[in-house]
Amino acid sequence: MRCCLVLAAAFLSGCAALQGEDFAAFEGNEDFNRASYRISDKVDRALLLPVARGYQRVMPDWAERGILNVFQNLRTVASSANGFLQGKPRSGFTDLSRVVINSTVGVGGFFDVARHWNLRYQDEDFGQTLARWGYRKSRYIYVPFMGPSTVRDLPSLLVRSTLPRLMLGDNYHIAISAVDLVSVRADLLTATDVRDVSALDPYAFTRDAYYQRRKFLIYDGSPPLEDFFDEFEDPLDDYADDEAGTVP
Repeated sequence: MRCCLVLAAAFLSGCAALQGEDFAAFEGNEDFNRASYRISDKVDRALLLPVARGYQRVMPDWAERGILNVFQNLRTVASSANGFLQGKPRSGFTDLSRVVINSTVGVGGFFDVARHWNLRYQDEDFGQTLARWGYRKSRYIYVPFMGPSTVRDLPSLLVRSTLPRLMLGDNYHIAISAVDLVSVRADLLTATDVRDVSALDPYAFTRDAYYQRRKFLIYDGSPPLEDFFDEFEDPLDDYADDEAGTVP
């Protein structure tokens, strides 16, 4: 009961604080993040990227999409739970309905049948939930071999990577993890190709794209208009606030 009261109070205060707030991350240790990015990028180009390109060449589009659907279906359980935690029952029930329909009629999630019934994936996570509860700004970090995140979003990143193992239990094998990893990397090939061609600083491009994506998700695709002008401010300016203890 105490836990419920604490969560309810945090949720209400977070919802009240959401409107008009800037959820941009800030970077406190760029040297570490850049080093982590460089190491991860070298490993990716040497190992994962060639495998992902080969996978994309040999897999039919329908099969590639179906495999992505299976793993997304498993992760939709967490998305549904976070929809409810954010006080958005419609979002929670939408994802819950997707899991039930796609797991049965959709043959374990291989076919996204729910989409044809206008039940779209809501893409909620615990990082967004914490943002709704008032955790507005958080230190940006580049996690080695896992990608961009913030301190606030790190638990979601870890849960997302381990959820298929938790959901499948004894049926989970290392080969399943490999397929999950390669299929996700293949799905990101277009995005990384755009980064490599257009970005003078791929690290900064990745960081800023992460800022924008997280803000888009936190505000359910409709960030406040005034929030646009915050993009012209240096997020490092907020680091001084963090040192003073004013930023969570």
